[in-house]
Amino acid sequence: MTTPKEILINNMEKFAHIVGGEYRKSNLFVTRASVDKDLTADPDTNYNFISLIRPDQQPSGPYSGISIKVNPGEKHYRLSLDIGSEGFGDDYQLVATPGIRRKFVELQSRIHQYSENNEKNISCFCALNFTDDSSKPELKKMETEYADDHLDSHPMDLFAVFVDKPTLRETSTNENEDFWKIYKFMIAIYAELRNWPSNKSQRKHVRLFETVLPDDTADAKSELSAVKQLLEDRRYVVLQGAPGTGKTFLTSKIASEYQKNVVFTQFHAETSYSDFVGGYQPIEIDGHLSYKYQEGPLIKAIRMALAAKDRPTLLIVDEINRANLSNVLGESFYLFETTGIIDRPRIQLGESDGTSHEPLYLKHLPYNLRVVATMNTADRSLAVIDFALRRRFAWYTMMPIELSDKDLEDNGSFHKEEFERIQSIFEMYATSDEMLMQPGQAYFITKAGQSFSSRVKYELLPLIREYLDNGFLSSAADQFNQFFVDEINEPIYL
Repeated sequence: MTTPKEILINNMEKFAHIVGGEYRKSNLFVTRASVDKDLTADPDTNYNFISLIRPDQQPSGPYSGISIKVNPGEKHYRLSLDIGSEGFGDDYQLVATPGIRRKFVELQSRIHQYSENNEKNISCFCALNFTDDSSKPELKKMETEYADDHLDSHPMDLFAVFVDKPTLRETSTNENEDFWKIYKFMIAIYAELRNWPSNKSQRKHVRLFETVLPDDTADAKSELSAVKQLLEDRRYVVLQGAPGTGKTFLTSKIASEYQKNVVFTQFHAETSYSDFVGGYQPIEIDGHLSYKYQEGPLIKAIRMALAAKDRPTLLIVDEINRANLSNVLGESFYLFETTGIIDRPRIQLGESDGTSHEPLYLKHLPYNLRVVATMNTADRSLAVIDFALRRRFAWYTMMPIELSDKDLEDNGSFHKEEFERIQSIFEMYATSDEMLMQPGQAYFITKAGQSFSSRVKYELLPLIREYLDNGFLSSAADQFNQFFVDEINEPIYL
């Protein structure tokens, strides 16, 4: 009769083989099982774990590297990305690659969303620093919540999930149980980082295993809804993202709902207080130079909102971080406040000299005035936004998203394969800051009759070359170069 220990190991190895963990009938891992046949603690070692470790490690004794580990408990099982007893060993460079951590951070997010949506009791920890092999206080705290399961404590792990124990049957495996869903996702990630998949079927199953938990990634429609709701809740919103992520497109969609109650301005390096708020500008009267006060887009938007009363008014500020914001905003910075403080002094905006309007005396901006600003996260030469201004705005990050035919107009085409290839390079090699530089979906759209190769050569390649020239994504240079050689038979550098 097959024991619970054998059933669990057989299934763990079976799913590992499906995603490429076997080559010429030999495992690409070593299975360590320090657990009794009924999955209680091993009477000799007092441990209870099953691990799939590196194939160059011994089946017993100290070992190094990262592995997939399962700790069976009385009511819950613990799955983890484990660090060997002798540390990272030859896996240090592997865990230092940003994409490894990023994949497990995404898995944590999906587990949390899945647990919340389905009223499950699943706990998950993921370290933010994958090169840290010390004890993690948050994981140790999480372990204490499962003390009744008598699980091995290993707070050095990089990733850990606590989930209901699976049903172990000799004849069949219920792959819809939460344990197996999460295990399949984890072994798929592990297979990728170990480069196990060697054929189309194995790569297909990696993708399938990574969809067992739903992905709530935003699409174009959900982004529009999210930003509109954010405007209603917070009133002042900055859309930040790399070129091509749809910031301008989204603001135009929002503006179309405000009819004529829209004021637009674009910042640049020379934008001043006089340009944005208002100031004296030179004019010629009867051949003589004179000066007249002219109101800027901010005052115009305020007056429009006051005149519109309850109807919403929208001020759009394009490329907000191109200007020196402290100088441009001046005292108007005080008005961008949404906390509802009543006893605030009024400040004056505008002048009566030479205008048909009296100055404005305000405690805050009109409640029906909304402000949407855009910010290019790829241009690192631009002004830094200080914390005080960040507090006054809500910040919505627009990441590149995959498009479908229904998202496109005029018989356009979205080049999905090329988009995914560039995205995979960024996801694997980019730091968190560099992820905000990933070219948006607009770079992968062609109109009817337009050559995609031309877009790659004259738009995408120069952008990536500029990133590399400025020291960004240097670890991905070979991957980018291979992409351009494959697409247009042209290297990044001659």
